[in-house]
Amino acid sequence: PVTLSRAMTKFDKYLNSVLADARKLLDSNVRRGKKEAEAILEAHVKNSRDRLKRWTRLLAIGEITEAEFKLLVNSQITLGKMRLRTVRVISKRAALDLRNSLRALFVDKAIEMFL
Repeated sequence: PVTLSRAMTKFDKYLNSVLADARKLLDSNVRRGKKEAEAILEAHVKNSRDRLKRWTRLLAIGEITEAEFKLLVNSQITLGKMRLRTVRVISKRAALDLRNSLRALFVDKAIEMFL
């Protein structure tokens, strides 16, 4: 496992990488309402930052398993999907595809960077 201090120095890099890839996902999944969707995504990540930081730290030091981390992230992504649906120009299908892609993105990046 990664030491606590080393894991936390990676967090900003992790979050920036996730956001960059999430913006690419928006570009490929959302045709109209991209600016609104990006603003919602960024606000959601900002609001989830403390939880994500805590969860990645716990993952890095072995306090939670990959499966537990995935469950936690999935619950946050589902909340984000509900917020994205408030942008009426985003179809249910686009929101669902984006949610599934974001789940994998958050989990895969964390496992790559923290384990």
